[in-house]
Amino acid sequence: MSRIASRISKLGRLVLSVSLVASCLTLTPKMHAQHDTVTVQIPWAFSANNQQFEPGRYQISVLNSFLLQVSNVKTHQSSYLMVSPSGLRETSSQGRLIFHTYNSGDKHYLNQIWMPGRSEFSQLRPTQREQQAQLAAKSTPNSGQVVEALVAPIR
Repeated sequence: MSRIASRISKLGRLVLSVSLVASCLTLTPKMHAQHDTVTVQIPWAFSANNQQFEPGRYQISVLNSFLLQVSNVKTHQSSYLMVSPSGLRETSSQGRLIFHTYNSGDKHYLNQIWMPGRSEFSQLRPTQREQQAQLAAKSTPNSGQVVEALVAPIR
């Protein structure tokens, strides 16, 4: 009797495993179809999540509500950015990246990513370096700026 129960148990685990794999495979195309990808030309060096990026053309892909992939189109180097989904607004046909600059304006910090066709945006947490720049800028009048870069969907 225990031999039969053991075979049934093994068969049950096999069926369960095959079912889980099949359900994952059927969900995968839908998950990829939901990913938004845009390209943007950024004319200045910038930082995001303590990572440094050179000026250039970047492809930005939404992997999920909390993770973006940023790829340099020329070098094919990719980085991942942890973000928080924030705010609601009317859906816009044009996306944008929001950067903060302080004092001399030579350092750009990526702050928000607005994807075309979405009603929420991705917010990056200010790094310790950016927070220090914010504090230093508060003592100088007109020292902080917000700079935008427009994005275009990949066709």
